[in-house]
Amino acid sequence: MFKPGSILASILLCSSIASAALAADIIEVTVYHDSELNTKSGLTWMGLFPTKAGQFELRPTKVKVSRVRDEINDEAADQKTGKKVTASDKVQPLFLMNGVSALKAGKVSTSKTYQKERPDIGFKTKLNLGSKESTLTVSGTKKDSEYRKDYKIILETGGVKQTVYERKEVSDSSFPSLLWAGDLDGDGKLDLILDTTDNYNVRDVTLFLSTKAKPGKLVEKVVSHESTGC
Repeated sequence: MFKPGSILASILLCSSIASAALAADIIEVTVYHDSELNTKSGLTWMGLFPTKAGQFELRPTKVKVSRVRDEINDEAADQKTGKKVTASDKVQPLFLMNGVSALKAGKVSTSKTYQKERPDIGFKTKLNLGSKESTLTVSGTKKDSEYRKDYKIILETGGVKQTVYERKEVSDSSFPSLLWAGDLDGDGKLDLILDTTDNYNVRDVTLFLSTKAKPGKLVEKVVSHESTGC
């Protein structure tokens, strides 16, 4: 047992605090319910910022977390349990990432910018990165007008295929979606940010990086952040 005032206890405490501060996360500039956000104002995160049409860069930015009214959960007129996330820059980032060591500041080669569609069975889109062409396709079968069986999102590059998302069954109101595609980690290979939700009221922003891919794979899930609407 270490005494509270001992040097070793202080080192262990500082190490614990540093580890917590570096916990990997990915968030958006939006309002979260109280329990959905575990950060505070003043911390430096890596932001994915738009620079001009279709182009982006990664750069560090200070995160600001403000208390605001949560229109879903707050009942009292003066209650403010919601947490609004903004960045210190005038131009706000698409995403803020923390504790992801593979990300370095600089220009980011981009294939697809922010997408809002939720792809159904048969969807296919090209994701070009320099001279390399990838495709993202959706496979499965229609169970009926509302539900899909064996829903899969498949990434293919250079003859290598990888299922990056799959569910035995999803409804047409809860399809996942492609949010961004490009080279975030600077290795010349495609990285993805998807909303991997399986519920119409849930958003699950998920980062996939090529530098973390296992042998024979294209990308690996690094971190995700789930939030609810109501």
